[in-house]
Amino acid sequence: MKNLTMLLGFFLCFTIVADDHKDKEQTMKDRFMSNPNYLMSFKECKEIKDGVSGLLEMSESTWIQIEEDPENEDKWLEAAYLVEMASNYSKIYNIWCKDMINHRMKMRKMAEMKNQKKAKKEDN
Repeated sequence: MKNLTMLLGFFLCFTIVADDHKDKEQTMKDRFMSNPNYLMSFKECKEIKDGVSGLLEMSESTWIQIEEDPENEDKWLEAAYLVEMASNYSKIYNIWCKDMINHRMKMRKMAEMKNQKKAKKEDN
């Protein structure tokens, strides 16, 4: 009876430990999105970057119009407004997206180096 109790206790410990594992079905994207620091996805960061580029292009065309007519105060205000918006969105990109994208690129480089080492071992 004593041996049976010890055996049941032994299996009970393993059952408790086995239940503590995290679910492997959760994808990397799900883990990333559940992070408390998550604010934007990679797609949204790309859209912000493209938006900044568009604002700067619009301000460039406004500056060309200002060079043609420097007396037009509305164009001066428009240029200032566009540059300020581009600056604000650039700050958002630098704070929320730049590190995330740099980390992603670093992980890609590391995976590429692993693949190169693996290919080198297979060649030898």
